Amino acid sequence: MKRLLMLPIAVLAAVLVAVTAGAATQTVQVTKNGFTPQSATVNVGDTVTWHNADTADHQIVADDGSFASPVLQPDQSYSHTFTSAGTERYHDAFVKTHSGSVTVTGPAPALTLSPGRATVVYGGGTTLFGSVSSNLASEPVTLTAQAYGKSAQSIDQVTTTSNGDYRFSVTPTIQTIYQSHWGTADSRTVTVDVAPRIGFGRSGRVYIVTATSDLSYGGHFVWVQRHFGFGWKSIKRVFLGANSRAVFGLRVPRGRTYLRIVMPAGQAGGGYVAGLSRTIVVHR
Repeated sequence: MKRLLMLPIAVLAAVLVAVTAGAATQTVQVTKNGFTPQSATVNVGDTVTWHNADTADHQIVADDGSFASPVLQPDQSYSHTFTSAGTERYHDAFVKTHSGSVTVTGPAPALTLSPGRATVVYGGGTTLFGSVSSNLASEPVTLTAQAYGKSAQSIDQVTTTSNGDYRFSVTPTIQTIYQSHWGTADSRTVTVDVAPRIGFGRSGRVYIVTATSDLSYGGHFVWVQRHFGFGWKSIKRVFLGANSRAVFGLRVPRGRTYLRIVMPAGQAGGGYVAGLSRTIVVHR
């Protein structure tokens, strides 16, 4: 009979241990003599709640300024979630001799960053996707951009959604290197290349080509390409005028002809990749 009674007690104890081990919040009592406990240990993503158990006002302030509570009147509480590993020291702004620390265990904070498209056409954009290792929502993530030939600068900030996901919409006008930042963590850098926008049109026997980017293409050339059964072949070189535009004539054979314009990378200029126009069909 005694062994039968012990079984429910053992099960209950196991449940209590499991609940305690899985707790995501730890409470620190703020008393007139200091913090209890003075040192706390939590996991990345856990929350610490400070409860004013005194009859006087107190305020919790991180030594590095990363968090601070409002003034806590008796029986009021303040909570902070720790998203990165390390030791955070804090003090009481009203009684500065009272101090404490929170040791956060777990992997170092990290975040990912990937481009929706690695190359865009001038004037177009793409989306950068990523997530933070804490998988928490409402985390601030900053994006820096370094355009070709320029220094890096912060351009945007968003907060994470569920599962720690975030995204940025970008419209680079020249090759740009992007990097996201969350707390002390930096993502890998990703590069988004930009191709000049090549316009190609036709009016009767006259063809018009334009090239658009941050640069001027006067004196640069493009290739007119024709599609044959085995693929595309360059058939005419056309130089652009001072307005990055050219008008030219072209004799094509009878029947259906497919044409396009290619600007080689060497003509696209620093910070740009080769440009490609739409394909036009000529019936003769």
